[in-house]
Amino acid sequence: MTTGQSAIQLIRYRPLLFLGTILFRGLDDLVPFAIGIIMKGFFDALTGESPAGFNPWTFVVLFIIVELGDRSVLISSAFVWARWRYAVSTLLRKNLMTAIMDMSAPHRVSTASGEVTNRLRDDVESIIRYLEQYIHLWGNTIFAILAIIWMARIDVTVTLIAVVPSILIITMINFARRLIRKYRAAQRVATEKSTNFINELFQSILAVKVARTESNVINHFHQLNDTRRKATLVDNLFNQLLRSMSFNINQLATGVILILVAEQMKAGTFTVGDFALFTTYAGDVARSGSLLGGIMAEHKRAEVSFNRMEQTVEEMPDEDLVKHTPVYLKETQPPLVMPERTEADRLDELTVTNLTHLYDGSTAGISDISFRVPAGSFTVVTGRIGSGKTTLLQTLLGVLPKQAGEVRWNGEVVTDLKSFFVPPRCAYTPQAPKLFSEKLSDNILLGLSWNWDNLNRAVRLSVMETDLPTLEDGLETVVGPRGVKLSGGQMQRTAAARMFVRDSDLLVFDDLSSGLDVETEQTLWKRLFETQRATCLVVSHRRAALQQADQIVLLKDGRIEGIGTLDELRRASEEMRRLWEGE
Repeated sequence: MTTGQSAIQLIRYRPLLFLGTILFRGLDDLVPFAIGIIMKGFFDALTGESPAGFNPWTFVVLFIIVELGDRSVLISSAFVWARWRYAVSTLLRKNLMTAIMDMSAPHRVSTASGEVTNRLRDDVESIIRYLEQYIHLWGNTIFAILAIIWMARIDVTVTLIAVVPSILIITMINFARRLIRKYRAAQRVATEKSTNFINELFQSILAVKVARTESNVINHFHQLNDTRRKATLVDNLFNQLLRSMSFNINQLATGVILILVAEQMKAGTFTVGDFALFTTYAGDVARSGSLLGGIMAEHKRAEVSFNRMEQTVEEMPDEDLVKHTPVYLKETQPPLVMPERTEADRLDELTVTNLTHLYDGSTAGISDISFRVPAGSFTVVTGRIGSGKTTLLQTLLGVLPKQAGEVRWNGEVVTDLKSFFVPPRCAYTPQAPKLFSEKLSDNILLGLSWNWDNLNRAVRLSVMETDLPTLEDGLETVVGPRGVKLSGGQMQRTAAARMFVRDSDLLVFDDLSSGLDVETEQTLWKRLFETQRATCLVVSHRRAALQQADQIVLLKDGRIEGIGTLDELRRASEEMRRLWEGE
């Protein structure tokens, strides 16, 4: 879609609010026309050239009425404009977030959170500013036409001079369009690099401290910020230069008009009222012309913002960004409906056949992975670092897109892995759990209704009951950004509790035991199998998990090296013997 087509689609989202805003703001933009006529009448009355029946006090009363009415109009427009503005900006953010949540490879976004934040914030604001230009366009256009007609009735030559600035400004902006787009894109890219680096730095503080590279990191951040400063300065300077040129062209034209009008007043062809009218209209007519130039400039900036938002999710069709979907600003949101378990959701057997995912530009990943997970079994995926264990889980769950192979649930092919492997069918604990700066209980429930029995059961299964008394407010403790108030083991067990509280058929753990001591890990597995018919798919290298396993899937260089019990693999596989002896 073009920028114009996208803008029209957004305008049509809340048409009555948009038209209401145009009406009220348009009335405000027409006020100078009425003021000009009143000023002409006032000064003509003072000099005795006013029509019969009108005196200066008549025009004073009219002026007060118009100004009070204008204030009422502005207050009314604020209510309508705010509702329109927040509805459209929320629509853009919601549609982009929806596309991000649905994308086949979300890790591309998760590693660039600063960049995405800028697009959700700055680029949306840039688009809204562009649309707001059209709100003022119609009132200013009508004002300019009426004012030009009225002035032309008095003096055509002077009126033509009043129109010249508009033509010059539009021509100037047209020549500058390429530079407007270039400088805005450079500023946005520089800002993204700086904010992305901050995000990466916060996630790598320990690595920076261990390597003692604080000075190098600070120097690099200074360089990024300096590049951002220069790009922002150029963009703002160019923008201010265009505005300054527009303003000064208007002022020069106004000065020329006033000189011509003064000469004609000396000749007696202009009344004092005509002079007051031209003084009132000249600047506003020129400003109306500069608005067209402003729209052209904002159009190029909005084009940059639309393109950046659309490029956030490459597979998102352009029209989806401005697609009309419901937003809930004042209305009650529909209740969150949790999926209910059906008989088809109950797992009998999970079958993976020739599953493949290779990372872009390399041979790293997994190839032709096939195995079965019977209901109630404990399957462990193991292998050396880099053998593809996490990639296998993420491809199976749809976090990474599969490039070949198929997955069957009870014999039925699963076409959309990402939307299928969710509670109540499946729950997942990643290797590096993500926690929010909320209460511990909220991090476990994540929107589920509060149920003490279910919550206590999840806490016990994750072996957290002894940790709660040590926390500031137990389950009500706010864990801080990324769970900073918790230890690594507590973070992993919080994520495990989040999984247990959903009572899913298939439980997928990615190296859960890496942050647990051996005793805690053994207690967790023991409680899990004592209390429910669990089907577990677990990435682990710990002996406790390997000894518990009904079957082990051994990976090497992204391929299956062997499948079997621990004893079978130790007898048949040199790779398994090395892993076992190397622990």
